[in-house]
Amino acid sequence: MDKSSLVASAQRQMSRALSAWCTSDNDMAVLHAGIGTEHLLKALLAARHPSLLVDGRDFSSLLHAAGQSGYASSPDTKVKTIGALEAFKRAAAFVAMPIKERDLDPLLTARNGVAHLGAHEDAVTRGALAVAVSVSDAVLTDLQEDVPAFWGSWTDTRLNLDQMQRAARIAAEQALSRASVEDAVGPQLDNWEDGLLEPTVENFRSEGLQAARIAVAVKVRCAKKLYRVLYYGKTPEEIAKADMVEPEADRSEYGECIYRLAKCPVCGADGDVSASLDKHRRRAKKGSRSRRGREFPDYFDCLTCGLELDNRYELEVLGMAEPSRDGWFMD
Repeated sequence: MDKSSLVASAQRQMSRALSAWCTSDNDMAVLHAGIGTEHLLKALLAARHPSLLVDGRDFSSLLHAAGQSGYASSPDTKVKTIGALEAFKRAAAFVAMPIKERDLDPLLTARNGVAHLGAHEDAVTRGALAVAVSVSDAVLTDLQEDVPAFWGSWTDTRLNLDQMQRAARIAAEQALSRASVEDAVGPQLDNWEDGLLEPTVENFRSEGLQAARIAVAVKVRCAKKLYRVLYYGKTPEEIAKADMVEPEADRSEYGECIYRLAKCPVCGADGDVSASLDKHRRRAKKGSRSRRGREFPDYFDCLTCGLELDNRYELEVLGMAEPSRDGWFMD
């Protein structure tokens, strides 16, 4: 319930939202925009007093917020906070918001649709993001935060989402075009995204892999800019401490998966790779134990620079996985 950690979390979430918007990943755009907006609204309340964040019906939560944790019957890890809509209502008591309460509904409905049902209406994505940006700017101004530093590479285009998307697509297509030309004359990609996007062994086996390469070009560029904004001049110890502002996610809703740590190709921090399991186990040879099901990594998340890879093809583009008979993890 600390203002600084909530602002830092909101910054990562909003950067992920706009990066997803640039690659037409509308589900992730509204999901992260909704989370980022909620965290900023709660940062505004926390700046007044932490008790403004908690559900008043839970006395233990109020005790923690009031600095009386010794009298609480439950640990601070179980503090019950208000939802995004209530956070907006409370924040509006302190700040003149640029929108009405009803105008927030498209953003929250879209976010909840993705979080709970895995889908939302694509047509509302642009409007939902515009609401998130508008509310965020109002809150940042009230908190006297450095607005350009918060938005980073999105500062100049955040108010024109269509222009932002067009510019990102053009940049990604140009990067892909340069890579294709260089592939024809040999691998000379030392200066393209600092060599992170090296050509795969097999050249674009499918449209899915080609689309992934374009998406990754945008995501890497955005993650590198965000990393510079957040951590320029800081020591490794300060960076490691900053990475701990988000609690570990509840993974129970994602079904049967495994999770492994992997080095982020952008910033080198430990990120989280999740993989779905193939339940069909391979038949073992006679006299040997049966082999467990295969592993297919499908998501990577780095809390330090905000890089998110959303499918196995994007993981392959950055050399974090490779296709094989037994699964996609690199040894």
